[in-house]
Amino acid sequence: MGQWQSSTVCTTPACVHGASYVLKNLAPNWEQMDPCTEFDKMVCYGAFEHHGDNSGTLPAAGKRTARVLKTILESTSHAEAAGFKSTLLTARNNVEEDNFDLLRTAYQACMNTNAIAAAGIKPLNDLIVSVNTTWPVSPTDLDTAVGPDDLDGVQEAALLLAQHDIPVFYSYCSGRGEPVTPDFLDAKHNRICWSTPNLYLQSNLTMYFDEDKMESYGRMLGNIFRISYPNLGIEAAADLGAAVMGLEVDMVTQGLKYQESLGPDADGINTIQNVTVSEIDKAAPVFGFDKLVTGLTPTGKAPSRILVNAPDFWPEYSNLVTNHSRAAVQGFMMWTTINAVGKYIDDADLEKALGLTPSRKVERWETCIEEADKMVRHVKDHYFISATYPELTLQSADRITTNIRAEFKKRLESFKWLSPSSKKRALKKADNMVQNIGYPKSDPDLNSAESVASFYTGLNFTSSHFSNVLASLRFNTAKQYEKVAKKPSRNEMYNIAEVNAFYDPTMNSITIPAGISQLPIFHYHLPDYALYGGLGSIIGHEITHGFDNKGRQWSEDAEFEPWWDNATIAEYDARAQCFVDQYSTFEVDVPGGKAKVDGKNTLGENLADAGGMRSSYAAWVEARKSMPDTWNQQLPGLEAFTAEQLFFVYSANIWCNTRTPEEMARLMDADVHAPSMTRIRGMTENSDDFREAFKCKNKAAKCELL
Repeated sequence: MGQWQSSTVCTTPACVHGASYVLKNLAPNWEQMDPCTEFDKMVCYGAFEHHGDNSGTLPAAGKRTARVLKTILESTSHAEAAGFKSTLLTARNNVEEDNFDLLRTAYQACMNTNAIAAAGIKPLNDLIVSVNTTWPVSPTDLDTAVGPDDLDGVQEAALLLAQHDIPVFYSYCSGRGEPVTPDFLDAKHNRICWSTPNLYLQSNLTMYFDEDKMESYGRMLGNIFRISYPNLGIEAAADLGAAVMGLEVDMVTQGLKYQESLGPDADGINTIQNVTVSEIDKAAPVFGFDKLVTGLTPTGKAPSRILVNAPDFWPEYSNLVTNHSRAAVQGFMMWTTINAVGKYIDDADLEKALGLTPSRKVERWETCIEEADKMVRHVKDHYFISATYPELTLQSADRITTNIRAEFKKRLESFKWLSPSSKKRALKKADNMVQNIGYPKSDPDLNSAESVASFYTGLNFTSSHFSNVLASLRFNTAKQYEKVAKKPSRNEMYNIAEVNAFYDPTMNSITIPAGISQLPIFHYHLPDYALYGGLGSIIGHEITHGFDNKGRQWSEDAEFEPWWDNATIAEYDARAQCFVDQYSTFEVDVPGGKAKVDGKNTLGENLADAGGMRSSYAAWVEARKSMPDTWNQQLPGLEAFTAEQLFFVYSANIWCNTRTPEEMARLMDADVHAPSMTRIRGMTENSDDFREAFKCKNKAAKCELL
């Protein structure tokens, strides 16, 4: 947004802070380095000195956010919290005080480790007893198969757990872990969408066919049942563990067999179908779809249709369950429950059995901030934006987003590989894209204490952390299923304190939350090249996601349908292959040597990086034409760089990080993003604007698509 100073160098606190961060990261001998070939090392050398292992700009910003929240949550009153860097809260009132009490009660109960320890295993025992009361089964009844007389009990127990956000025989289609999502076939409606169940070893299903690992897994389950079940002996617990393990192995075997029958091109979207509840309930009677849908949705609002992944699989799955013993099926339900909420119990034996020892030292207050977020996220976020997010930040981020989207549309217009019909719809999709900036303004409006309080009407907490967790699970699950009676909202935002940004193809919306709109990434007093180079490149990244290799499969109306002709797709794929080949040559350090980046798996993010930088740079160049030079002042200590160069220096600083080889190896298997330092390399190779700014010998971009 620029400065109000007349000097050539910006000396506002924001500029000093931003410049200091860049200078700390710069290599000491940066002037002797070639930015065209070693920009990542030149810009990020100091990150290894200043951040420590497995940190960097984004993780450090997340830690800063956590410290802000810690100060708020540990305030003794609303008045004290409101006085902490407040930008929105101006006066004490009863509604604000009630909101703060709800938040603080959740946090303090979590922090009271003495009370949690004193409660021990009993709260979990009580929950298990309540499930067993709903469907009375002896854990030693391993000979009697589930029969018709058990169906009501199975379904009532499953409903009880589902009301606590513990789905037993199914999982959610949404990647956000939500049961209700916009119908990807008909974006005008919200639908319940259920998929096949996630199991404990879901990330590596082949383990279910390793005899040694299964023997160990069965022993683990036996130990857990012995600890968690009141009065269950060692031998009986071991037998129950083996029976539950057997059920899981059969579930995985059946699931893989079904997946194989679909062929290699099947994916999670293609196998989801719209079915009537009565059809799927009749086809797979053990699960009680009708009872679940009716019991989870508001009275009189139960839908007649839902989305189900792989509906042909469920009848055999239902038969499989009834072929196992009553104790095994109930034991599987109990194990699912223990796996979901056992972490809220303080019992050394259970923690050891569940493997809950953290890989790094996590302070209790960090854990409790995360738990408060899960329980009363909107209250926490209400205070976060009060402390960190003035209106000028929102206005600046919104203006920049609008400008970048306009430049992205110009790029779409220029693409010769897009056929006229595909280009018309692509432009419409860009027009329809909703930009959610900062925080939600409805359901609830985070700027309104009354709106936040209204949202949480009926939720009450006590001094018991476990009771509070269960209460919040019931409350938030009910809130989720209320959506079936509402039209999809394209303005939904989630954890707005998160240092991240998002594109949602099911909404055709981008979200730039308050959490990422903080220093050193963003401040409205920074020069425009820093605003566009920093947060702007992230905004452009999210806009581009709407047209990456996955986003392009969703139409302008946020529906999953083919809308590009074959010739356009062929041209697109040919250009995308350049990115696959390029990133597949990048190497990173892992234990024992080097590993290559998976250019295919990271394609969508790499396309978004390149397109986002191009559009953001173009938007800055366009905005600069109508702005005085004082809006692009130099940063102190960085006067040797031009404004054009500082755009890329500031952008690269976002991705500076310090991954250890061990952490890098873990991320290479789990992350669809290329390692951050290789992202810098890819972006500079694929930006002719960068290569012009630094007078590189070869000024042509290596790969270009969006």
